[in-house]
Amino acid sequence: MGFGYLPKALKTSRLRAIAQAAILAVGAFTALEINHRAEALVFAGNPNDRIVKPGTGYDGVVSLDIGTNLGAFGCSGSLLPTGLHILTAAHCVSDDIGFNLIVNNAKAFFDLPGSTVGIDVARIFIHPNWGGSTDFETVEADIAILELASIAPQAAERYDIYRNTDEVGQVGVKVGYGLSGQGNQGFDPDNFPIGTKRLGQNKYDALGEVLNSGVPGLGKVLYNTVPGTALAYDFDNGLPKNDAFAYLGIPDLGLGLQEVSGAYGDSGGPTFIKGLIAGVTSFGTCLNHPNNDCSIPPDIDKIPENSTFGEFGGDTRVSTYASYVDDVLAGKVTPTKQIPEPNTIFGTVFALGAFGISSRFKKKAISS
Repeated sequence: MGFGYLPKALKTSRLRAIAQAAILAVGAFTALEINHRAEALVFAGNPNDRIVKPGTGYDGVVSLDIGTNLGAFGCSGSLLPTGLHILTAAHCVSDDIGFNLIVNNAKAFFDLPGSTVGIDVARIFIHPNWGGSTDFETVEADIAILELASIAPQAAERYDIYRNTDEVGQVGVKVGYGLSGQGNQGFDPDNFPIGTKRLGQNKYDALGEVLNSGVPGLGKVLYNTVPGTALAYDFDNGLPKNDAFAYLGIPDLGLGLQEVSGAYGDSGGPTFIKGLIAGVTSFGTCLNHPNNDCSIPPDIDKIPENSTFGEFGGDTRVSTYASYVDDVLAGKVTPTKQIPEPNTIFGTVFALGAFGISSRFKKKAISS
């Protein structure tokens, strides 16, 4: 969830494997450009214990395969009550400055008992306050809604949104696809590759703006949010020295082996409180030294955004944007973009390969 582009293989199509090969062919810069988006789940316990099987209540959480001029990548989303709309993160479908949609084609995949159903995305709605992830003083509204070309299967659960403002202090259930791993090492693509739906728990420790100031001697977190628009949590292993929020005066040793955090592979996935979507996976960060390595402690290593113990995560606060979600579902909002018929991504990928470096290499843009 929320940490950068990462190519994600389609389960049912040869196109994705070919596309990934094309990305590699244009060179490392382009590959990194595509890699710097989206987040997955890393666990305090064994990731294999947290696999979500079809038919267990989360069939409305989908994987999103998104095609762009620079290649293909994956995010997550969740099916809203209409059965026609998917809630996800705005950064999954826009560039770093938030002004340009990057999507040529997109499809949502529903993993159901006995089958996987893919449905094309027809229209995209991005909240007007989303300004991208490169302006670290005003990040807000990392939320988007994708309208499907046809109704979702009836077997897929529909989820309403959480509308109360008492999220802080509550334990949520995070669900997502993508890379996974264990918190001592972070995400582990060799042993836990993209494509498996998993879930875990974490507690919202504070509103996102608590991260804006940082800690004297340990640096800032390099991700500032507009007050009231994000929910923050940390990745705990039960040890006080790795309790990141304790350094901000909010100590909590976590949820043991149920604890989950984000990594590369699936942004836009839901965090549920009482079965309602309270958060959309948005970003990850850590307390930093002046050279922008993560501070030890609380992080167990110096590597930013590798989803190890002692790092922070943040979700878009859905209750803040409840009226926007309602208006989109009621047909009161003009779509940001109409998706054309799916087409090959190869037309410009090689031409753009030499220009794959963007602001993502200059700042810690967070995806998902």
